[in-house]
Amino acid sequence: MNRRRAKSLCLTSLLALCALWAVARVIVSSGAMIDRARFIPASDSFSVVDRSGLALRLARVDGADRRWLRASEIPPVMTHAVLAAEDARFFAHDGVDRRSLARAVVDNVVPGRRRSGGSTITQQLVKRVYGRPHGAWSKLSEALRAMSLERVMSKDEILEQYMNRLPYGDGIEGVARACESYFGHSIDTISASEAAMLAAIPRAPSALDPRRAPARANERRAWVLRRMLALRSIDERTFTAALASEPVLASVSGRPWEAPRFVDRVLVGVRAGAIQRENAAVVRTSLDLPTQRQSESILRAQWAPFASRGARNAAAIVVSNGTGEVLAYVGAIDTSANAEGASLDLLDAERQPGSTLKPFAYELFFERGGTAATVLDDVNIAMTGARGEHFEARDYDGDERGPVAARDALASSLNLAALDVARRVGQEPLANRLRALGLRGVRTGNDHGGALVLGGVGVRAIELAEAYTTLARFGTRAPLSLSLVGSSAAGARVMHPAHARVAWDILSDSAARSDGFGESLEGLSPSVPFALKTGTSANWRDAWCAVSTDRVTVVVWMGDPSGRAMAEVSGFRAAAPAAVRIAYAAHQRAAQLGLTVYPRRAAELHTADVCAWSGLRAGPRCAQHRVERFVAGTAPSASCDQHDEHGDWVAPARLRAWAARAHRTGISSQHRALDPTGALSVREPRDGARLLLDPSRAAVRLPLRVALDAVEVHADQWLVDGAPIDGDRWTAAEGTHEITAVVQGRRSPPSRVTVELARRP
Repeated sequence: MNRRRAKSLCLTSLLALCALWAVARVIVSSGAMIDRARFIPASDSFSVVDRSGLALRLARVDGADRRWLRASEIPPVMTHAVLAAEDARFFAHDGVDRRSLARAVVDNVVPGRRRSGGSTITQQLVKRVYGRPHGAWSKLSEALRAMSLERVMSKDEILEQYMNRLPYGDGIEGVARACESYFGHSIDTISASEAAMLAAIPRAPSALDPRRAPARANERRAWVLRRMLALRSIDERTFTAALASEPVLASVSGRPWEAPRFVDRVLVGVRAGAIQRENAAVVRTSLDLPTQRQSESILRAQWAPFASRGARNAAAIVVSNGTGEVLAYVGAIDTSANAEGASLDLLDAERQPGSTLKPFAYELFFERGGTAATVLDDVNIAMTGARGEHFEARDYDGDERGPVAARDALASSLNLAALDVARRVGQEPLANRLRALGLRGVRTGNDHGGALVLGGVGVRAIELAEAYTTLARFGTRAPLSLSLVGSSAAGARVMHPAHARVAWDILSDSAARSDGFGESLEGLSPSVPFALKTGTSANWRDAWCAVSTDRVTVVVWMGDPSGRAMAEVSGFRAAAPAAVRIAYAAHQRAAQLGLTVYPRRAAELHTADVCAWSGLRAGPRCAQHRVERFVAGTAPSASCDQHDEHGDWVAPARLRAWAARAHRTGISSQHRALDPTGALSVREPRDGARLLLDPSRAAVRLPLRVALDAVEVHADQWLVDGAPIDGDRWTAAEGTHEITAVVQGRRSPPSRVTVELARRP
């Protein structure tokens, strides 16, 4: 009974195995176990290089460093070496080498015999593509899938897949990149000795790394060569020569990692299709590695003394004026592990730019009739800032200079004079101009108010570099480029070239700069003239400097990436010396590279002798006069008549209060009369203003101000929506209102104001 049951069980098991084998054969033959999508050749890694071909970074794809070769591109000696090392009977089996499998079983079971594996190249490829699942059936599944793959792909296709996926450690995959990494040359010229070593390494990439374990690697290389000789892949002569010729390894100083934040931006552009590869293996960029390294060296040396004063990091960018190409991009000078902003692109971080926006307001002022000789009022006048809030500015030294020429005001970066310029051009036109220059953080003039010209807006250093490059091109804007442009970029006209030239002329005036800051920094750029503008944001949070020669523009930032205040670190003392030195070095290098100077087309400036107090043609009573430069047709024609019989200047009515405070020599005790029939206008709040009030705060009482011929005077009465109010302050209420001033019986035109409550998210 037991024997009969045993026979039945054996027969049933045999039938089940046959059925299982038949099903397996059908599955294998159908190729159903193979997903062809998994075998699509992977994307190649590629090198990001500078404009001269110097490596910046090897860009991996999916974390792998590879370069895919077609089967026809793999040298025969490399194929023979891999077959000798891994699967000598590759062309004879169907994916599973039963003879090798049986030998492996015996080797692994019989004591004293060397253990060996029975996996074929096809099985190893399956493992590389699918991974090996855990469990008792993993080997069986792998074998069936290997046989199925042999029915879907040709032997040459399987070899191509396998040799391009071989692991070499450190993320390197495939024989092509392994050859370049270990031996420093293309696989096209690989020798038999080198091929044997490359065939040996994948068995144990860490243990057989020829740089870390040269003895073990060479021992395995010799074994592969003997296998190749035994299989007649090479002859005796080749074997002897290869065995005696130990491969020469390429010197390695680590993978290139230059200009990291620049390369990051390039890779974003490559993925988006905005930057094209030069070929499959190379992305050539605009960066010049010597300029990059020199900029880093100069910036690091200048920044180091200020680090202890709160400048936790610094950044710099260099741009070719002619092409808009970025030549250097220092996203952060301190990239140490614990440094503030070490992993950030500080050139793309939004910061307050301080006084660096002033030149663009002045250029707009020149377009609207102002000149470098125009006298501005450097006096404290209350203004409306962002959200309609009242604020009063000060010059950096707390002084008021009264009448000051636009040239001196811009060169010395006077805040009060800049506010006068902003009042004259209007906040909205200024905001529009800054947006046209590429400053994306600028909204409307009402949003920023009077603080806009003083840098009360978020700006990125890369945007500021583009704006200053536009000024260096006398008003023609060309977008910054991370790849080669090749010739002068045409660009779009943003500023009037002649008036942009005046702004450039002022920023290039070393004498005026020296008068304002005590030195000009000319000695840092011998024989290379430059335009310079610095900026220091509120509470010493940011130190800026922009410098342009006729070839390059440089922007340098220093500060604390987290926004903490520094210990009186200014743009002129901290950022400017680095910016000038970098600009000088980059200018010289740009000339060596043959970078073109942008053909700035603007008429020559003409000179005229003007009064230092009034900006008019110097008259017989003008004791102080100067030679000023003007765009043709803009020099004053009227002679100055603003001095008394002693030659002292007679202050206009609007500056009487300042003159009384200043006690300066050369100012007359007389005063010019105010014309009672002059233009009457509400100065604050200005017509068209949109005021945003915070409902969580107490009622806001806005100051009301009126001017007669641009001179602030006292109003006898204020009317809001036609009704009189007490005093010269108005409690703002939501809605649209008309505000009118009454002065000596005359009514001003109404100032129409919209008041809104800020809605909290």
